[in-house]
Amino acid sequence: MNVHLAALQAAIEPQWYQTDEAFLARVDRLAHLAAASAPEDAALVIAFPELFALPLLFWHRAPEAASKASSALEAAWVWLKSAKGAPFKSITHGPWFFYHWRAEQLWPLYLRAFRETARKYAAYVLAGSLIAPRMDEEPARGMYAVSSKVYNQALWINPQGRILARLEKIRLMPEERRALVAPGEWGGQVVHTRIGVLGALICLDAFHEALIERVDASGAWLLVQPSANPARWEEPWKPDPKRREGEAWLEEGLRKKLEARENLRYGLNPMLTGRFYETSFEGRANVAAAGETLAITPAPTGDGLASFTVAREG
Repeated sequence: MNVHLAALQAAIEPQWYQTDEAFLARVDRLAHLAAASAPEDAALVIAFPELFALPLLFWHRAPEAASKASSALEAAWVWLKSAKGAPFKSITHGPWFFYHWRAEQLWPLYLRAFRETARKYAAYVLAGSLIAPRMDEEPARGMYAVSSKVYNQALWINPQGRILARLEKIRLMPEERRALVAPGEWGGQVVHTRIGVLGALICLDAFHEALIERVDASGAWLLVQPSANPARWEEPWKPDPKRREGEAWLEEGLRKKLEARENLRYGLNPMLTGRFYETSFEGRANVAAAGETLAITPAPTGDGLASFTVAREG
């Protein structure tokens, strides 16, 4: 069995998040790029970047002042002031109210975009993550939040459009803690599928040995690392200024972390690019194996695709 691995590099721009139609079209265009690169007989895995869906919370049908704000915090405050009674509700819900309020509004669109994509292209899809409370759905209540805190979370979706698992980021960047994101828990990082056991660790999680060990021990042959790197690709790497950010990212990333594992053989690293208020993201999406990069995008900005077809037994 052949499996085509596609890591998307996706730039964020306000116009792609402002309406339902724009976001659905954006997700579809990127997925089409991935599917078009696949051999006809191959199963398909499409991975979107970390925080790919976060701008929905800020830019979807946004007040003009929120779109033009100088920071995400300022934009969130604009939203709260625009919602009747929202600042008072925030006292009950806690400082995470903005994420609760907007995520509950936009979760159906988020699900629709990636479920439709998985079905249309018959692909296993790792949906781009966003910041939201844990969500659930049942007939009597519909869709609702089941946690007070919010998490950087993504979804595994199968080719029939079913959610296989929900995974949360466990190891957080300082910027995420300042944005009131809570550390996630283990659960959903590994899924058992018709194409074998698949693993995913969101960005910084995949640089931590203990978490990769756990994915490897689960029997996963693929590790997906959706990422949003808030650093210039060519600037000095902070832990060692003699090395560049991009050089360190690739050398210390998946191709090194996959070496000498019992089960893990391949890695996918989709990357976010573009500017989100005061934060800029750069990175080169890539496909890796132990000790080597199998495919990589040519530049650390803009859209791109890194893809590679592997042969799997069974």
